[in-house]
Amino acid sequence: MKVSAKGTDAASKQPRAMPWRAGTLMAEMTVAGVAAHSLVTLGTPRAYGGGETMIMAGATDTFVLLLLDGFAKVTAVDATGVDVLVDIRAAGDVVGELAAFDGAPRTASVTAVHRVSARRISQREWIGWFTGARDAELAVHRSLAYRSRVSVFRRLELFQGPIAARLARAVMHLGAQYGEQVTEGLLVRPGLTQPEWAELIGGKERSVQKALSRFSEAGAVSRSRGRLIIRSESALAAFAAECGGD
Repeated sequence: MKVSAKGTDAASKQPRAMPWRAGTLMAEMTVAGVAAHSLVTLGTPRAYGGGETMIMAGATDTFVLLLLDGFAKVTAVDATGVDVLVDIRAAGDVVGELAAFDGAPRTASVTAVHRVSARRISQREWIGWFTGARDAELAVHRSLAYRSRVSVFRRLELFQGPIAARLARAVMHLGAQYGEQVTEGLLVRPGLTQPEWAELIGGKERSVQKALSRFSEAGAVSRSRGRLIIRSESALAAFAAECGGD
């Protein structure tokens, strides 16, 4: 599958007025006092459609993508050959920076969830920014530290206990990270499919389907047209605390 090289003027827009989400590089740049324009003006604009591969595992290219709008999922293949959803990246995040630093082949694939606007930054530009912009190194380290903490949390909370509890924790976690308040409750973003939820918690799709049905029947969530909305955080938290088998 080819990685998109299409550009769009929309992807070259300036940083949005709303705050960047916690832990993203752009948010950490704000904390560290790094000027936003020092990074968002680098590279060239790119746009990716939903389901389009942005970075391919095993590739030897070294560019970095700065996400300006939308979500991307990071996936890798485990020892059994099964795709695993490793991480989710949002606007303000960068992907591909490890290969830019060490030149090693890509360890994971990055795919657009719905439409994504980004800046494609060459290795030379990225290293130049990292070493030249004041406190850029601090911002990158803070962002990597945040992602490491999230990774540990997911390993401890999303891979232990019954499927319903793991899924409830995952829904609450993504709701807290990327949720959007709507009339019916808290819209969980990005809109993951049942197979993707299964990948995220290391479960089976059928088990996820059964757990979501339980959540809906209890009034914890509502589902329609691919949207998952938290209706009752307390009801969902009760599922998250379950210790018995499924």
